[in-house]
Amino acid sequence: MTNVPLARIDLKDRRFSLSYPPGDEDLRWSIATVGIVQPVILLDRTPCIPVAGWRRLRCARELHLREVPAIIVDLDEKTALLRAIHDNLARGFNIIEKAAVVEAMDRFGFSREEIFELMAHLGLSPHEKVLSIFLRVASLDARLKDFVFRKNLSLRNVESLLRFEEKERRRILAALTGLRVTESTLREVLEMLELIRIRKGTLTGRDIPVMENPDMLRAYLKRKTHPILSSLAKKLKEIRNAMALPPGLDIRVDPFFEKEYIDIIVKTGSEDDVEAALGKISELVAAGHIRRIFELTKGRIR
Repeated sequence: MTNVPLARIDLKDRRFSLSYPPGDEDLRWSIATVGIVQPVILLDRTPCIPVAGWRRLRCARELHLREVPAIIVDLDEKTALLRAIHDNLARGFNIIEKAAVVEAMDRFGFSREEIFELMAHLGLSPHEKVLSIFLRVASLDARLKDFVFRKNLSLRNVESLLRFEEKERRRILAALTGLRVTESTLREVLEMLELIRIRKGTLTGRDIPVMENPDMLRAYLKRKTHPILSSLAKKLKEIRNAMALPPGLDIRVDPFFEKEYIDIIVKTGSEDDVEAALGKISELVAAGHIRRIFELTKGRIR
């Protein structure tokens, strides 16, 4: 190990860079407090090329350090890339970093067998389709990468997002970036947007407006993708208002009215509560309210 002046390191040469995001405030604070504990790895060239330790080098530059502890290695590029990968393998890679790993291996000419072997160690299915998805993720612009990273998207949702054109993805980001969406909600939103695109040929800003919360956006898209839902939801609301359900009794219907059954939920704290709930249910059946709900749910949406 030796101390190498930052001026001797080519910080613009990012051929082995895998870290995402590049910044790390905790690391910056640590280096400012006690210095760089783990040396960076540099390729023996003039100037030296960073192999591992990009975040440490970024922090060193921001803190105006004059030199950094380093291990200088004399390796060919493919071996240097493997060194960079294995230097970070123990800490684990996020989805953007995994994409950077497979893209770098592909760019440096590793065989499919070698790439698939490493993908298995990254927790990825070693298949051509998965490799193709991650190569596309690696080519995304900075905003999309940041969205995928910060939302911690599943591979399924990433694959859905990639089916849209670049302009369409930007519109999707504009609508979703400020919302706290779950994986299931995001999957539902993307599926409905894809349905709209199939019908129209493309997505416009009107198709995916900025809403205050995910539920409003989902309801808006449901109305566009399933126009009959609005009518069914209105009828269900009228029936529920007429039923005047007491506390502890609820009747739930599939949001898309596609299931031919309903859920009758009874919350009780005593036998008397059970008896009262059963009596109310009998009244609802006699009044025809339950039958009217079944008529809605059996009208399957195609």
